[in-house]
Amino acid sequence: MEDPGPEGPGVRRGAAAIAVLAAACAGVPGARAETFRETFERPITRPIGDALADSIGHALPITAASAGVTFSFNKESHAWERETDILGQLYLERPRPLGRGKLNLSVSYQWVRIDTIDGEDLDRLSDTRFPIVDPKNGRLFTVPRFGLDLETHQVTTSVTYGATDDLDLNLTIPLLYSRFGTNVIFRDVATGQEQRARVRSSKVGPGDLFLRGKYRLLHGAWGDLAAGLVLRAPAGNQDNFQGTGAWEPAPMLYAATPSLSLGHGVGLQAYANGGVELNADDVERSAGRFGLGLDCAVKERFTAAVAVLGREPFQGIAPPGFFDVARVDPRTGRRFTAPVLGLERDRASTYDLSLGGRVNLWHDTVFGFANVILPLNRDGFRSDVIPLVGVEAAF
Repeated sequence: MEDPGPEGPGVRRGAAAIAVLAAACAGVPGARAETFRETFERPITRPIGDALADSIGHALPITAASAGVTFSFNKESHAWERETDILGQLYLERPRPLGRGKLNLSVSYQWVRIDTIDGEDLDRLSDTRFPIVDPKNGRLFTVPRFGLDLETHQVTTSVTYGATDDLDLNLTIPLLYSRFGTNVIFRDVATGQEQRARVRSSKVGPGDLFLRGKYRLLHGAWGDLAAGLVLRAPAGNQDNFQGTGAWEPAPMLYAATPSLSLGHGVGLQAYANGGVELNADDVERSAGRFGLGLDCAVKERFTAAVAVLGREPFQGIAPPGFFDVARVDPRTGRRFTAPVLGLERDRASTYDLSLGGRVNLWHDTVFGFANVILPLNRDGFRSDVIPLVGVEAAF
């Protein structure tokens, strides 16, 4: 009889089962994974990588093109004069143009860490209730842990030029440093043995390029109104979760009320933005965008801002059945399908609260700004907080 010792057939069968499980289902990054998306190369995990690649680009906010200050020409003095109010909004556009021949340059740093998906901790996902069927060999396994770690350090340069008294043009270029990691455990139901993997990777590259234009349509006692066009060019690598992978034109409208003086150098002004973000590859993947904000200016030196920002996709993040995997009910033996890790394909509507402001640092020319974005809901891939700091100069 063959010796069933350490190298006996029972141990070899268990080791072989884990090897098959790792090869067929793990989907964790190895030496061959050149992009973040290739981390999810196996059939069971590939939909997760696809969802991240399609979603993360829109989870990286881009600051507004509007300058912190605007200028108007004084016909009596024949000189350009700075308007009294400083824009506090960092993610809402104002309809008032910068001023003919004026230039505004800003540089900002933003940190974005993806913390949750549909309210679940991204680093503590699991799938253990109903075992998953290996599509290659039929073995059953569970996922006690499927942890993902994704953070992006974003440095954005934005240049706005006043082409005419009513027209502004803007170029925005983000540079991204992204870090991605996995911490996964797969457990073979028959043997109880586990396969663990913990891997880290990082990438540096450009984000999507933004070309923006704004034309003031109305200016009067009731406020200002402007039409805008935003063109998002897919310069970022979608497979490294640094871009959307599609051309996205977005017609927009920007409105603002007149500034309301409260006395003692304090003034209030409200803003509203709205439009449609069109996906040139698939119009059904387009989304509506909107924002409402309020500025509080203090003595022409500092302006605080609060805003609610929203994005409403036209459809879910994936087609029906995209995340489904074959499963077995261990009590009855019934086979059925259900989403891996409990992921949902529904529309991921996002609502955020933006808090920030600008301050005049030097002679109405150099301004500093800071902002935080906080989630108001938990649909899709979300961050607990997105901080932003930056500086800009007007010439």
